[in-house]
Amino acid sequence: MFNSKGTKFLALVFTLALVMVLSACGNSGGGNSSDKENTSVGGKEIEIPYVASDNSAARSLVMAEVLKKAGYDVTTTPVQASGPLYTSVAHNPDSFHASGIFPNTDKSYYNKFKSNLTKYDQENLVDDVRVGLAVPKYVKDVDSIDDLKDHKEDFNNDIQGTDARNGVMKQTKGELDEDALDGYNLKEASDQDQFKAVQKAYKQQQPILFTAMDSSWFSKELDVKMLKDPEKIYGKEDQHINLVFNKEFKANHPAAYTITTRMSDDWSKKDEDQLAKKIFKDQKNPEKVAKDYVDDNDNKVDEWLEDINH
Repeated sequence: MFNSKGTKFLALVFTLALVMVLSACGNSGGGNSSDKENTSVGGKEIEIPYVASDNSAARSLVMAEVLKKAGYDVTTTPVQASGPLYTSVAHNPDSFHASGIFPNTDKSYYNKFKSNLTKYDQENLVDDVRVGLAVPKYVKDVDSIDDLKDHKEDFNNDIQGTDARNGVMKQTKGELDEDALDGYNLKEASDQDQFKAVQKAYKQQQPILFTAMDSSWFSKELDVKMLKDPEKIYGKEDQHINLVFNKEFKANHPAAYTITTRMSDDWSKKDEDQLAKKIFKDQKNPEKVAKDYVDDNDNKVDEWLEDINH
């Protein structure tokens, strides 16, 4: 049974690489929801940076397709981690991203660029997000971060991480000499390399400790166990995902701000999970998945574009 899971995971890793290649070329195309007086298109060119290896790809590419319908020329730019997301948006008045993890995980990045950023959190894009450490469910006797101090040898004292510029990596690094994580080493890697390391451990049914987020396509496709965090190392368990705009974006692109905040108010996590499944498990072209979703959801799109002056 496990071998088939390992094979499935190898396919997921391959798909992740495909997503990065397909997205690397970018995608060119064409307020609050109650601010009907501010629905003019404004500047036509918009950039949306996103992390192509996680659910950010699904929601970001759908937003790009909807904005194209409103008459915008949209460039979607894949990046490797949270740090570049915030740097990009902070320096480009025509950009936003749909991947802000608050109130804790991305706090340091948001505060670093706060003078150039604003977030929309009247309604969250995604609720009930958990960020922290995880193990495969076949690992017994480890259910909490507190349990890790008695199981260092099981994990070779290692935590398999991702890109150092992700918020969860900054949080983990800050706790390495404290209590349960004292004596652990945090291994930096690309998302792809982290997936490969986890895949290898699954194939051999070996213990592995790694940084993770729930829910994501990765945690849904494998039997991942997020560890309890009694000391709140990673902050509140109920993190959420919000839109993060350059502070000049709303004035430069009033209709785009209205459209995207409407989408945040109305975004379906169930739809996002289905989109991510098509991209990462079914290995479909990410841009086509997003376009098909927009074409198949006319009623929603009409509501998001209501009163927009094309």
